[in-house]
Amino acid sequence: MSSGVFLINKKKFITSSKTLAIFKKRTKIKKAGIFGILDPLATGTLPIVTGEATKFISYITKNNKTYIVKCKLGAFSECGDYESEPIIFENEFNDIKKLSKKDIINTFNMFIGPYFQSPPMYSASKYKGKPLYIYARNNMIVERQLKERHIYDLKYVSLENDILSFIVTCSPGTYIRTLVQDIAKEWSLHSCLYELDRSSVEPFEKYSHIDVDDINTDNLEEYRIDITNMLSNIPSIACNYDEISRLYKGLHINKNNDTNYTLCKLIGDNSIFHGIGLFKSNVLYPKRLMKR
Repeated sequence: MSSGVFLINKKKFITSSKTLAIFKKRTKIKKAGIFGILDPLATGTLPIVTGEATKFISYITKNNKTYIVKCKLGAFSECGDYESEPIIFENEFNDIKKLSKKDIINTFNMFIGPYFQSPPMYSASKYKGKPLYIYARNNMIVERQLKERHIYDLKYVSLENDILSFIVTCSPGTYIRTLVQDIAKEWSLHSCLYELDRSSVEPFEKYSHIDVDDINTDNLEEYRIDITNMLSNIPSIACNYDEISRLYKGLHINKNNDTNYTLCKLIGDNSIFHGIGLFKSNVLYPKRLMKR
């Protein structure tokens, strides 16, 4: 079984789940899941986690995303993007023409830092156990609590006619459809997401993605990010054969912890990853282990 992460370039109009199904069929990998779903109209980096690596998804400590965004000002759709036909507000065109680069950058700066947003009705966020989109499809609007997100960077690219382009780096769970609407509200304008491309996902920024049609059983290893690199933000600790054996038996081991780690990657002989350990002072306990 191939365990690790594969960065797939999701195409427009193909859902994330469909992309996953194609990936599994082409690679013959049965156990695989998506790390950060993209909307059907979005494109870009879609991490697919496979095999034993799926056990360690929750230990990926940083997974901020960077998006290249295009939004149409003076337009509004119920979905927040072009999945539904937008309403065009022609009376806003003159105000759009008056927007300067300085105006836009000043507004962007207001959003840097903690950012509270309401999940869109057409989303998988849940209310009373049901995804919001189920209520939306029944023409129901339910109360939604504001969610705290974080905007790390907002870079202006261009404003051409009514299409505003920018690059944003944000925390996981940020709805870009909502962000473009909230930004436009500062100018008393409507806005609708026009194009969205996810250019990178932490901690995999240095890796390139591959089209799902170009991956197969023959080139899997060429594109696999191993579990050790998947968990690059967690420090490693070397353990000998006897120590690893004790940990697999559910026993603790005495281990010097000079750097005050809490979680650590357990690395055995030949640089083999065995799982995650938990330090309490200078005592190391097994937390989550690979199959042996």
